[in-house]
Amino acid sequence: MADDLASQAQHSSGKDRTQLLFAAARLRERIWRLERRSADALESIELYRQLSDSGECSALIDGELLAAELERRPTTALAIMSKLHQHSPSTACDSRARPIVAMLDAFREKTTPDAASASETPIGDNSESLLQPRSKTSGDGKPVTIQRIEKYVSADAARIVIVMSHATTFRVGALAENDDAGLLPRLYIDVDHSRYSDLAASNHNGLVKSIRIAAHPSGSRIAIDLRFPAFRRVFYEPEPFRLIVDLARQAPAIVSHRQGPRRVERVVIDPGHGGNDPGAIGPHGLREKDVTLDVAHRAAPIVARELGIATLLTRDVDEYVPLDERTARANAFGADLFVSIHCNAAENNGSDGVVTFVLDDSSDSAAARVAALENSASAAAAQELATAFRRIQDTATLERSVQFAQLLQRATVASLQNSYGHIADQGVRRAGFYVLAGALMPAVLYEVSFISNPDAEIRLNTGDYRQKLADAIVNSIRAYREGL
Repeated sequence: MADDLASQAQHSSGKDRTQLLFAAARLRERIWRLERRSADALESIELYRQLSDSGECSALIDGELLAAELERRPTTALAIMSKLHQHSPSTACDSRARPIVAMLDAFREKTTPDAASASETPIGDNSESLLQPRSKTSGDGKPVTIQRIEKYVSADAARIVIVMSHATTFRVGALAENDDAGLLPRLYIDVDHSRYSDLAASNHNGLVKSIRIAAHPSGSRIAIDLRFPAFRRVFYEPEPFRLIVDLARQAPAIVSHRQGPRRVERVVIDPGHGGNDPGAIGPHGLREKDVTLDVAHRAAPIVARELGIATLLTRDVDEYVPLDERTARANAFGADLFVSIHCNAAENNGSDGVVTFVLDDSSDSAAARVAALENSASAAAAQELATAFRRIQDTATLERSVQFAQLLQRATVASLQNSYGHIADQGVRRAGFYVLAGALMPAVLYEVSFISNPDAEIRLNTGDYRQKLADAIVNSIRAYREGL
């Protein structure tokens, strides 16, 4: 019934559309309260947001309260309700927000908070949020230097990477499009205690029109002018310290919990390392970057030919592609799945088996060490990223990542065990991998074997073993699409 009401609303206008969307949103919310499936809450939130985009204050309040409840973040709802209470021109809106602020006041931070390390918001709310990383700032008191700004821009998505000398606090805000004044939507980031040099303004085709930097009372302001309204996701990566800004014209897709076939039309396969980064090297000299590229070359054409799925490789030759750019390419491609292929390594050359990782926080020190190796950073930085990103990663996408990872593990063991005997299934584990951060789709990092193990290195150096790994990728994508 909720789906029917929402469908009718798309073919209606004015008051009829508003009433139909409200009915669909409230029905979805009620289903969630009865059955507790997060997909129902997410669909309700999306319907409320459609209404709030049309200026319905009540829908904005209902949607934000439901999102805060689902994500267990009452302070987020408190900040939004406080803003409505203080600044809303609507008496009815203020009247409804005021008692909610009073109710949520118990959750207000009473001391200086370790503020949220990430935010995800539609551009157009002109709100500011302080982002305070846990990374240590420079102990010598020197200002932060903004070293460079890397841009990966496409028609419908973009990733901006702001690389800094060390950690600092920063604020994120936005200005809505104003047709009367001829202003495009704009995102701005104020970087505290910072300076810059030789960073000229840049113009672009696609979603981002231009990027500019200028002095600001708190340090520096980076302004990103957009051609269209966009959703943003802002977070940081600790080592080296950099601010990541992901932009997309379309809101992140709601990942459904419904059983049955799933939509998988585009897949990105990411061969780890490459170019001047060989990755891990086996006892006899086998390089991780060569194994991962060969497995990807074997898997991609089968996915395209047998499954009819459009497939993109983040690198097709032996070249270096930054970790940030790999995820940016997957987002720009509109991928439904992201598979990053790697070879594991350990100081103990007897370690063996297959393991698949998802991006999430964990107290698993071994997983953190693997993430540190792949990130070329410390284990503490990997843990910090995972903890920070956990605050903005939606539960449904994480669950789908775990489901796909489980299918990939089972497919790998089934593909290998008939020819190679017992295969150690090390399961699905969680850690802070830079290459998975910011992916808008279910994403996994697939450690195909321990290249540091002499026996595993011999297997990894054969075409048969690599083909069976490629077959496992194909079979897991097929099983995921079929809803298994």
